[in-house]
Amino acid sequence: MIVVTDIGNTTIHIAAFEKSQMIEDWYLQTPKRTASENLELELTQFIQGHQTLFTEPHFEGWILCSVVPWITPIFGEMVRNLIGVIPTVLMRTSPLPIRLVPGDSLTIGIDRLIVAAAAYDLVRSSVITVDIGTATTIDAVTDQGLFLGGIILPGPRLWLDSLHIGTANLPKTELEQEKSVIETSTTGCIQAGLYNGYRHLLEGLVQQMRQELAQRSQRDSSIYLTGGSAKYWCEDFPNWCFHPNLLLSGLAQSQGWSKELGKVGDCRRHDNTPNLIG
Repeated sequence: MIVVTDIGNTTIHIAAFEKSQMIEDWYLQTPKRTASENLELELTQFIQGHQTLFTEPHFEGWILCSVVPWITPIFGEMVRNLIGVIPTVLMRTSPLPIRLVPGDSLTIGIDRLIVAAAAYDLVRSSVITVDIGTATTIDAVTDQGLFLGGIILPGPRLWLDSLHIGTANLPKTELEQEKSVIETSTTGCIQAGLYNGYRHLLEGLVQQMRQELAQRSQRDSSIYLTGGSAKYWCEDFPNWCFHPNLLLSGLAQSQGWSKELGKVGDCRRHDNTPNLIG
């Protein structure tokens, strides 16, 4: 059994995998920088309540990726103190079934790379990934596994929050599937605008990316939809592959990639266990 963790801007998503299949998952709140003690309490309670996950010989290790750099060493140190294991932190230099454009990809987030790698590993041909979370990323990979990059835009909840924060009267609103674009209430207007606007935005951006990717690939690209808010739009794109936990699946697959691959992203391979202290 492998335990994997995605430390995101809003939540920390933990999952247990058995033979590449996710058997259970849990969420913790990503803390603010001044509240790491809350994370320690929540993580301690989680581990104490799920001791069977970490019992040898079934427990094979803990793998994580993070887009919140200051939390990464703290989380790793907490895990080590609680169960005596240092998690493997995936980085840009970790073995992946995709490669980067040399010199042009030094700032690409590891979360984007793992999602793209997991999708490419499933189809082994050109693929576009649409990951809808706190931020939304849309990325392209060629037939040969070359990660070309893509775009980043605010996630739907950030857009909703910005209307509330940036105006005097617009209320804080939850994300809902309002398919009509003619609404009366202010809340309904916001929900309809976000839902339908985001749907057309996704459709247009993916269509353009598919056209650009076709110039670099011989086959039509597959499209994978993933991320915490992807469920709201999966019915709108029935020809896209809906895989809500693609990032976690990629983390679970990473041990296999490490054994199979010698080249790593745009750098040479090195010890994949970083210093998690400080």
